[in-house]
Amino acid sequence: MSDMNSATVSHLDSGSLSYMERLILQALRQWVADQKRWPDVVLEFNRTCGPRAATRICDALESAFRTLGLHARRQIRLHHPICCRVSQDELCVLNIVATYQSQSRLHCRALINWMVPGHAVSNLISDIDQVARGLFDAGYILETRRNSAYAGARLEHSLQSVH
Repeated sequence: MSDMNSATVSHLDSGSLSYMERLILQALRQWVADQKRWPDVVLEFNRTCGPRAATRICDALESAFRTLGLHARRQIRLHHPICCRVSQDELCVLNIVATYQSQSRLHCRALINWMVPGHAVSNLISDIDQVARGLFDAGYILETRRNSAYAGARLEHSLQSVH
């Protein structure tokens, strides 16, 4: 996984994410940037979800991040922990959890297959199952999101291609 440089396509802003989405995003970025600060992430999940759910969620997130880090099909692009932008890969990670929670299993599996090869899929699905259930039990349901600026650009390009 890598930090992104500033020369990127337009991105979703973290201000439009829910608190839990921002917390998961921060957990991912913090895990990559400085694992010594992981206890701070766990503490924040404790405050938000309660100790039992936080332990379950954070253990599963850590395992999912490790799977992504070891088996990603390509270098995953992340922003720095304090950045307000959300990369396409970060959005994909959030959407994997959201689609799993909404029981859009085919969409979830497609996102996972895009991120990791077949031999790592079952491990990632198992971890995401724990995250999604832990969040649901704590009262959090994530929304499937798109980068509207990116989607709009693709739609405009598609319309231009038709005419």
